Amino acid sequence: MNRYITTVIRTGNSYALRVPKQYINDANLQLGQKAIIQLPIPEAKQNRARVQALFKQLQELGAYKDIKDPATWQREIRKDRPLPSRT
Repeated sequence: MNRYITTVIRTGNSYALRVPKQYINDANLQLGQKAIIQLPIPEAKQNRARVQALFKQLQELGAYKDIKDPATWQREIRKDRPLPSRT
């Protein structure tokens, strides 16, 4: 999905959404044609305090205590595996 930067402008008693020409070309729109668009979804901000609390809970639970060598564990986790239906 492509992302386009749009601008809200006021036109008399109403508002218009100004879109780049590339949006019109990509959507194959003609002048006067109506299009359905979705409301913008705001990007969620990271809650630093919550993340820190979760890491602390993981430490208290000892979630990773069985990992003796983190570097070796990470290498094993990232090792390429054959994909299904590909040989």
